[in-house]
Amino acid sequence: MTTLTMYGSEGEMNIPELQQDLQRKYHNVGAEVERLWRKFTPEQREKAMRETVGDGKVLKNSQDPGVGMLRETDLHKQQLEGVNGGPSDREIIRAAARRQAPDRVSKWAFFTDLGKDYGQWIEPNGAEGRRSTEEMAASFPLVVVPEHEAMCLITRQTATLVYYNDLIEEILDLGTESRARNIVGRKATKDTVGAMAKLTVVPKPVKISISDVIAQADEQRVASEDYLDLLRSEPVVLNQAVNMINSSRPELVPDDRGRILPLFGDRYISIAFFEVMSNAVKIISTWDYITRLIRMLDGLDDRVKKPVIMQELFNTCHLEYRRAQAAFRRQVSRNLAVAGKFFKRITTGETSRIAMKGHPSYFTVSEPQLHYILRLCHPDTSHTSATQWIQKLDYHHNRHADDLKRLTDDQVLALGDLAIIVSFMHIMSTSLTMVTVSKKSGLLFTGRMAGLETELAQYKAIADFGDCLIPRDNLLEPGTAANALQALDGFIVEHAGTSLGSLYEDMLDECLDDIDVRYMDAKTRLDKAERTVYVPLPAEEPKSASFRAEQRREKAKTRPAEARVHDITAIAPRQPEATVAPQLKVKASVAAVFSTIFAKSEARGSVSWADFAAAMADVGFSVTPKGDSIYTFHAPESMEARSIILHRPHASEIEGYRLLILSRRLCRTYHWNADTFVVD
Repeated sequence: MTTLTMYGSEGEMNIPELQQDLQRKYHNVGAEVERLWRKFTPEQREKAMRETVGDGKVLKNSQDPGVGMLRETDLHKQQLEGVNGGPSDREIIRAAARRQAPDRVSKWAFFTDLGKDYGQWIEPNGAEGRRSTEEMAASFPLVVVPEHEAMCLITRQTATLVYYNDLIEEILDLGTESRARNIVGRKATKDTVGAMAKLTVVPKPVKISISDVIAQADEQRVASEDYLDLLRSEPVVLNQAVNMINSSRPELVPDDRGRILPLFGDRYISIAFFEVMSNAVKIISTWDYITRLIRMLDGLDDRVKKPVIMQELFNTCHLEYRRAQAAFRRQVSRNLAVAGKFFKRITTGETSRIAMKGHPSYFTVSEPQLHYILRLCHPDTSHTSATQWIQKLDYHHNRHADDLKRLTDDQVLALGDLAIIVSFMHIMSTSLTMVTVSKKSGLLFTGRMAGLETELAQYKAIADFGDCLIPRDNLLEPGTAANALQALDGFIVEHAGTSLGSLYEDMLDECLDDIDVRYMDAKTRLDKAERTVYVPLPAEEPKSASFRAEQRREKAKTRPAEARVHDITAIAPRQPEATVAPQLKVKASVAAVFSTIFAKSEARGSVSWADFAAAMADVGFSVTPKGDSIYTFHAPESMEARSIILHRPHASEIEGYRLLILSRRLCRTYHWNADTFVVD
């Protein structure tokens, strides 16, 4: 019979893990932190401490013994001896513990340097268990600690480790120029007027050609490739993406009892980094596959093959819709967000997911914005009904600009991504007869993607790139982003047997082969005039992870050596292509806008969306709004160039990494650069 129960409470931070985070930070940047701290003025040290602690407690000087905490490695020693001869944690909390002492102790905590079990609670079961625990506490008073003293000790050590972890970040932010979080500088000239009024709003045709649908799908594929290029070549873009994913993880959403999983923990940064790069490659692969399927349908009259491809196309589009919907739900469910309190976290084992509380209809009249947002997040909302909710939300934001400001930049961006796939599916339905989602996915894209994501989830759970990613914003240090990407690529090759890009490329090839197999199967049955029900392709026998990895290693030996669009290793910033657009004569205000967009210096400044729209109008572009923050800019016929889909930024100001994205898109689509625009 078990007499003792040892457990840790959900939501409590793991002290050994926090200490390991601090040790990793000190190993990576400790020398630089100490150098900066000694160099700081008293005012800078005070600012760092106030940003960290927030209550005005400041280390006395650059040699204050408190800094020695950064080097401490033994939690048990820290309890008993303190740092540099100072008071120990036990001595500091003694008075508070005495004030909280109960008449009868009901549980104890276990303090040894045994990894994650440090600070875990012991609760006796019955009289025998209580007697056993009291004997241990009497024999080992420094290890088995009563609840009132343990609570004070856990609170102090947790807070101390959190503060020192954060202090390292603040010292680096204040003292290292490369960690400037925003790219700022000169502003564009603000004398352009009537921005959107100058743009001709092109009405959406009732029906568009299949070639136009192909062009739109291909535009999204190219945009996805451009974004991956930026992640690989611009550390500021990669760093922002990692921070965005890390700060919106499901673990930070309260459960049905209001608890969140630990807010701090550097291991989540490795997970976020893994997700950023794998998601980028996944989105490219999805739009690449959608584009290929529509091209296969162009001019196809085969009455057997066409339904096979149509079903696969709609299944794939639906999968991308659900991905974008989940990304939007993740952003709006964040704590303190507009809809944050209407979601809860459900954790099963090591996996957390977000679920909605209540029903959107509760807020139809009282809070229309919230109603529309929750409708877009609801699992029962199809892509067709999502179209009307996006339109209503867009209309609401146009009438109530203050409500739009309640959304963060990341939430607006996620809403825009959702609008892109919803708008695409709506437009595609004018050219192709859409079909319903089929759960008979067999071995095609939906099934193969699920299998690949399950495999990658196993690797993500054990990934650790802390030497490159810790402390926060370390990706901004010269060469660090390249090292992190190289480490991720090597990690996946080691475990999967091939690169991340090759995993997705092989999956696409296998899906295309599946289509041919299914087509031949359907054709054979039709030729035999068999009226049998649909039978899915036979499932493959499951293979072990080691067998799959070895197969992939052998296949990798036959691959060409040249770089591919799915690669994730670092590249140099893309230079303008050899084909250069003719120079455009524009007025000074327009030249100033494009000069800011294509500036090579990191101090690029910012451009308002209105000024950018006016500049595009001045060179002959028209625009089609696609819902909320998404706009399609149509090139004038004289340019013989395709349209481009762009996000209107939050607060209508394009700055920082978004200028990099915009300049990359314009350069790749129209071959524009800083020399294209000359003052007339």
